[in-house]
Amino acid sequence: MELRLLGPVEVWNGERQVPLGGPKPRALLAALLLDVGRVVTAERLMEVIWRDDPPPTARGVLQTYVASLRRAFDGADLPKIIVSHRVGYAAEIPPDALDKGVFERLVDQGRRAAREGDHQEAGGFFRAALALWRGPALGGIGDTYLRPEAVRLEELRLAVLEERIAADLAAGEVEGLIDELTELVAAHPIRERLRRDLMVALYRAGRQADALAVYQQGRRALIEELGIEPGPQLRGVHEAILHSDPALLGATRTVRPRQLPSAPPDFTAREEEIAALRERLIRPNTTPVCVICGQGGIGKSALALRAAHELARYYTDGQLHVELRGTTYTPATPAEILGRLLRELQPPGTPLPLTLEERANHYRTLLADQRKLIVLDDAGSEAQVRPLLPSGPCCGVIITSRNRLAGLDGAVHIDLGVLPAEAGIELLAQIVGHERIAADLDAAQHIVRQCGGLPLALRIAGARLVSRRQWSARRLADRLADEQHRLDELAAGDQEVRASIALSYAMLPTAEKTALRRLGLLGLPSFPVWVAAKALETGHREAEQLLEHLVDASLLEEADVDATGQARYRLHDLIRLFAAERAHAEEPSEELTATVGRVLGGWLWLIERLSQAAPTGAIPMRAAPGLARPVDDEAARPALADPHAWFRSEEEALIVSVELAAAMDLDELAIELACAVSAAAFEGHQYIFDDPFAAWRRMHDAALAVARRMDNVPGEAALLAGLGHLYYARDAFAESRQYLGQALSLFRTARDTHGEAATLAALGAACREQGYLAEALHFLGQAERPWNDLADASALAHVKRLSGTVHLERGDYAATWADLTAALALYQQAGNRRGTGLTLRSMSMYHRARGEHDKAAELCEQALKIFRPLGDRLMVAYCTRSLAKAWIRLGKHDQARQPLEEVLAATQALQDRWGEACTLRTLGELDLAEGRLYQAKSRLEESLRLWETLRSRPFHARTQRDLALVYRALGNNAIADAILAEALETFRLHGCREYDELSQEMPF
Repeated sequence: MELRLLGPVEVWNGERQVPLGGPKPRALLAALLLDVGRVVTAERLMEVIWRDDPPPTARGVLQTYVASLRRAFDGADLPKIIVSHRVGYAAEIPPDALDKGVFERLVDQGRRAAREGDHQEAGGFFRAALALWRGPALGGIGDTYLRPEAVRLEELRLAVLEERIAADLAAGEVEGLIDELTELVAAHPIRERLRRDLMVALYRAGRQADALAVYQQGRRALIEELGIEPGPQLRGVHEAILHSDPALLGATRTVRPRQLPSAPPDFTAREEEIAALRERLIRPNTTPVCVICGQGGIGKSALALRAAHELARYYTDGQLHVELRGTTYTPATPAEILGRLLRELQPPGTPLPLTLEERANHYRTLLADQRKLIVLDDAGSEAQVRPLLPSGPCCGVIITSRNRLAGLDGAVHIDLGVLPAEAGIELLAQIVGHERIAADLDAAQHIVRQCGGLPLALRIAGARLVSRRQWSARRLADRLADEQHRLDELAAGDQEVRASIALSYAMLPTAEKTALRRLGLLGLPSFPVWVAAKALETGHREAEQLLEHLVDASLLEEADVDATGQARYRLHDLIRLFAAERAHAEEPSEELTATVGRVLGGWLWLIERLSQAAPTGAIPMRAAPGLARPVDDEAARPALADPHAWFRSEEEALIVSVELAAAMDLDELAIELACAVSAAAFEGHQYIFDDPFAAWRRMHDAALAVARRMDNVPGEAALLAGLGHLYYARDAFAESRQYLGQALSLFRTARDTHGEAATLAALGAACREQGYLAEALHFLGQAERPWNDLADASALAHVKRLSGTVHLERGDYAATWADLTAALALYQQAGNRRGTGLTLRSMSMYHRARGEHDKAAELCEQALKIFRPLGDRLMVAYCTRSLAKAWIRLGKHDQARQPLEEVLAATQALQDRWGEACTLRTLGELDLAEGRLYQAKSRLEESLRLWETLRSRPFHARTQRDLALVYRALGNNAIADAILAEALETFRLHGCREYDELSQEMPF
């Protein structure tokens, strides 16, 4: 926050000016700020604003002005400035927020330095104070009683200007002063101090005659305007010039270094970082050291220069800029740099100390009482920097480095990250032109993403567009889309992203180079430590140390801790591409294959552990061919503790790994990992990803392509079966049967009995959902025989349970009960709790169909006791809905409604359209039972729309049956009969038990 009185009355919050209104609110604010910290009475404020003629409503208007100013401050996110008191108002502001206060403090410091004989420092303070002025004081407030204060401030400004010139003269300055003093004397001809200093400057420049002429002109002006002779000081200088007094020559001129290169004109964003540098570097009585660290091309030097130029006025003895060449093959030595600095800071011909220690001591002595800002660019290590740090209380230091330089005691570290998308677009627009970028903003956003928000890459991309006016942003985005050639595209003139990263890579020890290459090869968006340990064939602790070294070198970022509590790391996209290039160039192909095998084997091993721990009710789709590789307990523990969180953390990494293995023609790895993730989904983790179908589909498409390319028939069969399961999970049963049918043919070709049996069972389930009951029994009957032969109790139980539910659909209660009791016994024999829960729910549906609602409710509650501890949200919802249906049949309507509403919300959140349609139908039944006919009609019609989408005719017909009851209750028997007739025909075609039930109910 900046409050300004030395010029137009203004308030600024960072780069934004706060709107204050017209002259009168500004005058009010100025009056409070001129007396900051003290109460100004309302009467005095009214005098300031309206002079001697306040309106009758002046007090009310004054309150309105105060309120409007407070709103303006609040809208700009500023703290409360104007505080109300019993008799008036006061301004309460942070230290150094008011330019007038800063001006007065700097003037006091300058005068103190002048009294102590440090004229160079005094001149710096005076110069900094005068730089705060932006025009006549208290501008924009109109003609008020504050005019005398404005005149007083203007007089003070002139006095300080005179003191600054006197300090410069005393420090030996002459260059530039003559022109400035000539203008000032012309503007203020009777100010004797200015005329005296002009005479001294002219005399020191060897212009004695001109100095005497200036005196004569001043004498005439004083006599003509004031009728007086010049004062003793002016006369004394005149006499000294006449006698060539050597005392007038004063001190030798001192050079103030101004070495800062220009900051980039298109510098964008970084407001928080600049604020942090300002806060640290303008503190008095400290030696602030700020280290800006980050990867190559991130904009460290640009930020340092931008901040240094903004802060230069606080460092009145000059600014030093040193290029340390820390990332080159010939970094500058501290002795070399100190030699250069000492030559620049001392008079010509001064001998240099010989040793590093002597040079460092002499350097610190020279800077001990000076306010200099030192920018040390591209530091390589702490050892290179330490001798260059001053020890005095007034100097500031900005260091840029690709390494964190964590060993610099007391330094503030600013870790520079990539530009946010919006700032990246703005940087691109400043380089290329806003109109050209706005013409295809979508393409520009792609460019920013492809450059990873890296300023160097964006500058190069912008330079390419500038040099090729015929190119559109879309054309460049399309060229950058190819990752294999992206680094080739990001080169313009002597700027090249690849070369920038190569500098950091070249400085790494061998082990870190290997780690970076292999991590780049994997191409993962983020990864935990165990992945690096597998890639490098090393232990967890050693891998963690290597990763931390890469973080210190700004070649790796530490990502957030994931949902399981594991630390994760990530590579910037462009560093990843560079590292992958080096991996293919420097590593044998066998090692690349082995690296991918070890890491993917680790994921396979972890997923197998999760599958073993999960109580499954499904048939595994594929047996592992021995590719799994054990990982350490530190990796396995969080995965087993929270499988769902672990899968969500690893989602993108798992997808990328399958795609990498496929691209490298590692078909077994790609197939196995894709199938393992899909199998896990059907072992109780079906909602492991935010968008599970998209994730699974990407993995299966990549793995299927390599399976076909490598003529891997068993793998192709497993993946097609997996796709069938995925579409089943999406309630896309026709597509599911299509993929399962293709898989079945391939399994039979490959003589894979296990795969054939699992696919037959899946085909039976898909047929059941669409009401193809005879076909479902056909497939399930075929699946039962091999599971008997393989003696797999859980798999046989799965088939038995499915067969029982199909018999229930057909109304064959004896066969239903026989299959369900057999399934329950098999699941219990196998110790399969989830399968037991599924079967108990199926048994409850049997009892409900038989009208045995108490028993149905009891079995549902038993199933819920199994699914709740397992964390199976979907089956908890399904069992709760079944329980609510039993309660509805028992007349417990109030007990059923809230659970059903919760189930509806759960199925919608899980994107389970089947469950949503069932729940809407059940809520419709509940509304009908309670006589809420129109609500029932709405729920049932919504359910019908979903069933039509799902193409499940029997369930559509069951909902029609309920809707017909609603129409009959509404007195519209014709519509009810038509709906019932359509439902009856559906039941007949599909062989459903409701055909016999409904035939007896029909009135025709």
